Parts: sequence; C-alpha cells; structure tokens
Amino acid sequence: MTFWDKMQKVDRRILYVILVVFVCTGLFIPVKIPVEPDPSSKDFYATVMAIPEGSTVLVQTDWTNSTRGESMGHFENLMRLLMSKKLKFVFYSAADPVAPQVARTVITRINAERKADGLYVYQIGKDYLDLGYFANAEATNTNMGTDLRQAWANRTSKVPEGGEIDIFKTDVLKDIRKIGDCKMMVVVTASASIDIAIQRLANKVPITAMVTGVTGPGVLPFYQSGQVKGIAIGLKGVYDTEYLMANGINIKDGEAKPKVTWAKNSSVDKVAEGKTFARGNQYYGTLHVALVLLILAVILGNVGMFMSRRAARKGGE
Repeated sequence: MTFWDKMQKVDRRILYVILVVFVCTGLFIPVKIPVEPDPSSKDFYATVMAIPEGSTVLVQTDWTNSTRGESMGHFENLMRLLMSKKLKFVFYSAADPVAPQVARTVITRINAERKADGLYVYQIGKDYLDLGYFANAEATNTNMGTDLRQAWANRTSKVPEGGEIDIFKTDVLKDIRKIGDCKMMVVVTASASIDIAIQRLANKVPITAMVTGVTGPGVLPFYQSGQVKGIAIGLKGVYDTEYLMANGINIKDGEAKPKVTWAKNSSVDKVAEGKTFARGNQYYGTLHVALVLLILAVILGNVGMFMSRRAARKGGE
C-alpha cells in the first residue's frame, strides 16, 4: 500500500482530534493578527468615539446564545466602548424575550472586569437602564420614533440608592424628550430586526449595527446609502473593533506610520482604559487555524485520490 493509499484510509476520528487540539491551542494562546479593518467597521468605531461624554445611547440587543460566537463578542466590545467613553445607555430587545438576560450577563461580566482593573463600575439607574423585552418590533420602533416618552411610559428602574423611580427621572433619560435627543442607536442582532429599526427610525436617530456574518450582506446596502452610519460584521467585525480599540485610526503612537490608516478621518483615538483585545482576538486566530486545516485536508485528500487513481491505471496497463 502506497503512502497516498494510506492517506486515503486515515480514520476520520484522527482528523477530528487534530482539529480539536489545534483549535483549543488557538483559544488558549491567542495571537494578535495585523489586519486592515473594513471601512464599515472603521465608520462604526469612529461614530461611537465621536459621541460626547455623558451622552445617552440606545442599544437594541436582539441576539441570544444561539449566535454567541459572533454576537457576544460584538456586545462585549460595545459595552467596553460605551463604558470607556463614559456614555450612558438604555438597552432592550424587540426580537427575543431571552435577549435581555444574555445582555445582563455580559454587563455583569464587563463590570466585574472593570472592577478588577480598578475602573469605574456602571450602575443601573444611574449609568444605564434595562427596559427588558418589547413583544412587537414594528410597533415598538414606530412608537419610539413618534413619541419616546409615551412609548416607554410608566416604566421604572432600580437605582443605586435603593428602590425604583420613573426611568425619565434617572440621569440616563432625564434630558431625553424624543428619540433624536439620543446621540446614537446601536442594533446588535442576528436577524432582520435591524431592517425594521432602519425602516422606522433611520430618519429619527443615527443608527449603527453589529451583526452576524449571515446578516451582514443584507445590511450593507443601508450602510452604502447612508441610512446606517457604521457596521461591524461577523467575527471579522468583532476583531476589527478590538483592533481599532487598541490602535485607533491614523494614530502613530511612536511608530513610523499608524497601524490603521484612513483618508476619511484625520484621527480617532484608541481606547484609553480597560481591555481591548478579547473574544475577537481569541476566536479570530482560531478560525484561521481551522480554515488552514480544512484547506490542507481538502488538498491532501484530492492529491491522494489523484495519485491512487494514477497508480491504479499504471498497474492495469
């Protein structure tokens, strides 16, 4: 039996073991890979960084654990960005009743991370609000665009001092009369809920998005038309955001040239506190390892099949 015949008969379980070993190694030993962030990712980052400190941002978080591989990284990065910029935010879901809970879990984890780093810990009712789940995305977004205070009427929030108060009496929303008073709306989703938000609110408030790789192509036309100000798409978008947080845009930082350049912006600062490289860095290199192994397996399989057939033809002559 030739080498190529042996390669054709390798037990698939061995291939799975090799894949698991290399993927796990990539997860525990992440490597920072130099990239050129997508223009949509640069626009997303620049838009967030341009918001004045103390402003309020709306976050429609519609992802659940089924897309945590991409969406969790997006939401974690968003929380790090908002907190590092000292921006107040309101989060809610208009697509899935489970979504608010996974968002709460992430916020708790990011707060623990900030506490361990000696940074300010965000407090509900003072720095952010949790409005939970709204059952109808079309009606919710329409009502928010028409009259935000009426759409969220009679909702209360816990406050650090104890008890609950009307959300519009909190520091987060006390100066917000209409949705346009919010500096930005971010939709973190793996579904068409972003389309509904754009249709109902694009002319009311600047919208950005953090979406999965599957959803991204459908949102790009809205970005190209200017209805969405920036998008982080898929795992690449997660890593792009982290890379931009760590390096900024057109920032030399003692080097001969910036790691990220863009003619569209003079410069955008890097994030000054907390983590930058995190889940995206952990997964992005691992994805490359898995893809390389897949490509090698396909090449070896095809070469082996060709060589085996060639040897069989020669043997039959």
